[in-house]
Amino acid sequence: MQPFYWNCVIAHGITAFADFAIPTVVGVFFAKTRATIPSKFRLAFFLSGGLVLLYGFHNLLEIFEPHLTVLLLHLGVLDLIAFISLSGLLCLMPTVYQIIEAIAKYQEDTREFQRSQQIQRLFIDHVPFGAYIKDEQSRMLYYNQELQSRFSVDPQAWLGKTDSEYLPDPQEGWRVMENDQVVLKTLRPLKVIEEVKIPGNDQPCYWLSLKFPFSDYATGAYRIGGISIDITDSIKSQQSLTDLNQLLEKKTLKLEVKKRELIYLSDMADMLYSCESEDEVYQVVALACDKLFPNMSGCINIIADSKNYVQMNSTWGRKISSKEVFSLSDCWALRRGKLNLFSPSLANGGLICNHLIPPISGAHLCVPLYGQSEVIGILHVYALEEISPESQQVAEIIARILGFALSNLLIKQRLTYDNLRDGMTQLFKQSYMQTITEQRLAEADRSGQPLSVIFLDIDNFKSYNSRYGHVTANIVLQELAKLLLKSIRSFDIACRWGGEEFVIVMPNMTLETLKMRVEQLRVDVEQMQLKDGDQILESITASFGIAVSEPGITVKDFLNRANQAMLEAKRTGKNRVMEYVIPSCDT
Repeated sequence: MQPFYWNCVIAHGITAFADFAIPTVVGVFFAKTRATIPSKFRLAFFLSGGLVLLYGFHNLLEIFEPHLTVLLLHLGVLDLIAFISLSGLLCLMPTVYQIIEAIAKYQEDTREFQRSQQIQRLFIDHVPFGAYIKDEQSRMLYYNQELQSRFSVDPQAWLGKTDSEYLPDPQEGWRVMENDQVVLKTLRPLKVIEEVKIPGNDQPCYWLSLKFPFSDYATGAYRIGGISIDITDSIKSQQSLTDLNQLLEKKTLKLEVKKRELIYLSDMADMLYSCESEDEVYQVVALACDKLFPNMSGCINIIADSKNYVQMNSTWGRKISSKEVFSLSDCWALRRGKLNLFSPSLANGGLICNHLIPPISGAHLCVPLYGQSEVIGILHVYALEEISPESQQVAEIIARILGFALSNLLIKQRLTYDNLRDGMTQLFKQSYMQTITEQRLAEADRSGQPLSVIFLDIDNFKSYNSRYGHVTANIVLQELAKLLLKSIRSFDIACRWGGEEFVIVMPNMTLETLKMRVEQLRVDVEQMQLKDGDQILESITASFGIAVSEPGITVKDFLNRANQAMLEAKRTGKNRVMEYVIPSCDT
């Protein structure tokens, strides 16, 4: 029996030690982490801890079971364990449910947090600027897809490396790291322009970087977050303008005439950036050239959209001996992409452009115009005797500014076009239609000429859409838009009102002529052949409502009349033209 007895003693002793140690270890962990127990779990927590301690006493007393005193104490402990166990059961039943709910909520919060992290990662990876995170030694911890694409690296290539290790130029890397240290020392955001080259490109690249410090709550260490945007084009443009201004300022110190040139060029640049059309651009440049080259003549020649020929768009001074329309190969400046000078003062005279009309006299300077990295035309300057190097420089400056102005104008027109036009049909949007209709009504009131509006809606288009699908139905809308543009006059305005509804505004048209035109348009719509690739689609019809303006009518009432007429056409059978009739007083 001795081995059995001592086995029980050792087992109860180890169990008692574990029961005493578990609450002690838990208490130490709570003290070190400074964690707190939610109030609704405190009673269950302490009952559970007390129960574990009592079980420790229970196992300890088991060792001394043969002694009567110990036996009585053991019975008391067992009674207390039974009482606490029953109390714990009653307390734990609702608490367990709360714990399970808390676990479920924690899991749901975890999943939501993971989804949020995924969305944040997708957003950061697809923004059109570089984003990165570094540690206190400027070692890269994260960088997004924009930086991977710009520097042609994979997602792991830079991790754990400093800027001086992974950038092509180590000196540039050290300068970037110095900026990082400024952020860490001041613990404030830093906005700075950094010069960092891209591999395979020897030209300097400039980045507008916003760096900011933040604390990593997991480790307590500081991290450096950064956003970098490539502003090389803007810097180069600013540098070009800065170089231009510096050049002109130096000349103004020598000659008063150069001061006037600077003023003229500055005024020209200001006016160019305010121009709304190419004609205004050409007028501004011609006026400036007339002042800058008082004893010279010239013209601006622009390459046609087809890229097949060059056309003279503006002139100044005397009539210039150059063709108004010529091919791109006729000009050496267009061939070579740089200025070409023909002058009797040169040793061999220089290259003669074929667009010059014989007999050729005086000096001719052709300067290419660059817009968005491609040649778009030439600036042609003519002088009776010679063109000085200073005048050549001024001509190059004008050509550069003119190229920038035409490029900016093109961008502005594209933005305006996108704002005014419906993306799918290329017709005007509803907002523009309402604005232009208000203007046309005012013009009609002043001139006494009628203004007509047509409201049309495709019949049964919802069933058509259900049959063929949205993609094919969009093809029908595009084909109808093309038909409308072919059927109206150049000064008529066609608009996609919404969905399958369209509006056309026609000025200066009698009611009889309007009816004939709309009826022909209805027939054209009905006879329109529709295809989706090789598939022949079912033809469509449309209901038309027309209205003619009267003095003092508002845009809203005017459009509502045409809309009511269109609805009446649908109600009475569809595929027909209805005129709005003003209700009589009798009815």
